[in-house]
Amino acid sequence: MSGKLAPLIGHDQTTARLWMAARRQTLHHAYLFEGPAGVGKRTVALRLAMMANCEAEPQLRPCASCPTCSQIATGNHPDVVMLSPDPSSATPRIAVDAVREVVRQVGYHRYNARHRFLIVEPAEALPPPSANALLKTLEEPPDGTSFVLIATHASALLPTIVSRCQRVRFSAVPEAELVPWLQARGVPHPERAARLSLGCPGHALELADHLEARAATIDDLMQALRGDTPAVLEWASVVTTGARRDSTQELLNRVELVEDLLRDVVIVGSESREPLLNADREELVRAWTRLLWPAGVTRCHDLLERARAQLQVNVQAKLVAEALMLGLRYELRGR
Repeated sequence: MSGKLAPLIGHDQTTARLWMAARRQTLHHAYLFEGPAGVGKRTVALRLAMMANCEAEPQLRPCASCPTCSQIATGNHPDVVMLSPDPSSATPRIAVDAVREVVRQVGYHRYNARHRFLIVEPAEALPPPSANALLKTLEEPPDGTSFVLIATHASALLPTIVSRCQRVRFSAVPEAELVPWLQARGVPHPERAARLSLGCPGHALELADHLEARAATIDDLMQALRGDTPAVLEWASVVTTGARRDSTQELLNRVELVEDLLRDVVIVGSESREPLLNADREELVRAWTRLLWPAGVTRCHDLLERARAQLQVNVQAKLVAEALMLGLRYELRGR
């Protein structure tokens, strides 16, 4: 790796405080980075590790060129440890044995870094036994060590974990900043990608390559909701075919699509001037508004949250999909 790091978008005040702490060597022992998926939390965590350990002159850090920066950027630095779910596991959980192994490693002397980082992503993947195994070390880590827990929903973490962390909140990037950033990267339909991402740069980049597929998925979803019970059950079976982890993610993707449509229903129902996420589906949104606004929106959100909670505790994705779709269909048929 050589050259220059791409500039970060958004979070200027947040990163300024973190960079200052790194320069002054006053980093907190545990941070909780919380905010929407794709907003840049992981990128900031890695840049913070670079800032704290870069070999260049202070005013040039992070340089992106020294061996330390290169190792961190490629995930090969022994003192910057990532703790994430096992990709081969059927469910996104960080096992208690993996936590205990990392805790054991943290007890050793640092290899060559000025400051060691242990980055946990996503922190929601820590079940109670794993979180409890981390707790004491999180509260009193060895000198020169910081934990960074990355979470989309901090409310899903154990209160004892949250209380031991300095919370750093990441907000959505304004569309006026995000659109030029996407344009500079040659992203097609940057305005649409920025709006659908709700201000999350990483999510916007992912969406840009899948706008057509997203439209087709919505069409498929709407067709299933208009069908009879056997059609709904068949849809649930098809969507959740495959390995547990893959089927869970497929269903969660569709949950997000319904959430986006419900957000537009709220905009129309409340007569807000906010632009619609699904401007190309305005007729559908208005039809949903007539059926759901206002109490039906709350009931549909409850269905989505229940589905998420069931997937978190490993309820079979097919059963979750069936219950969710039958509930949504009931609401959309005007009760």
